[in-house]
Amino acid sequence: MRLGALFLTGAALLAAPPPATQAPTVPGHQPLPWEQASPLAWMAEPWVPPAEVPGTPAPSQGPMTVHLSGDGTLRVSDARGLILLLTGLPGRPLRAWRDGGAPLDLAPGVWTFPKDSPLTQGLGGLQWGADDFRPFLRGLLWVMEDGESFLIVVHPATARLVHLPLPPGRDLRIRFLPDRLEVAAGDVEKGAPRQWSIPWMGLLPRLAALGPRPDPPKVGTALAPFPKD
Repeated sequence: MRLGALFLTGAALLAAPPPATQAPTVPGHQPLPWEQASPLAWMAEPWVPPAEVPGTPAPSQGPMTVHLSGDGTLRVSDARGLILLLTGLPGRPLRAWRDGGAPLDLAPGVWTFPKDSPLTQGLGGLQWGADDFRPFLRGLLWVMEDGESFLIVVHPATARLVHLPLPPGRDLRIRFLPDRLEVAAGDVEKGAPRQWSIPWMGLLPRLAALGPRPDPPKVGTALAPFPKD
């Protein structure tokens, strides 16, 4: 297991994309997390009509609670009610999924998640060679904001999140397939690709950032009830 984790860690470092191009510095402007996200290696592929995704894993359950409001405010709290993360999305939530692709109803936007999940063990808890990788996505929340520019992945167990830049297009459809994440657009510029995908292995550097922290996350107190990541 240690050798496997070491190999995966090396793969993550080798596969990591170059740093995002920084926008011109504006005095007093603090870069937002999604402004620093580098593009993903989406692969264009022929468009095919939507089809039902086979064998979507069952939703997980647990003591972690996620609240997502209509304005894009995201809050993660533990079983004691202590707030572990309070942040905002790049836009308002448009669609959401949990675990390996189970769709969610955004109203009222309150869900529970497990405290233990494959990613709480770091990269060593993932089997990247599995025929169906979706069971190893247990315990994750996926949210697409209404700008359709980012897919936000939240790991409530570690109170961490990452921003995945999406391909260009409107009316995006996302499918969680056994071997890859697929995105298809209903509206694109003439001649532009309409469908893209990325293998789960290609998301390794981003998902690795959702693993356990070297230090435990800050919790809410009387003086600072809403800690930020």
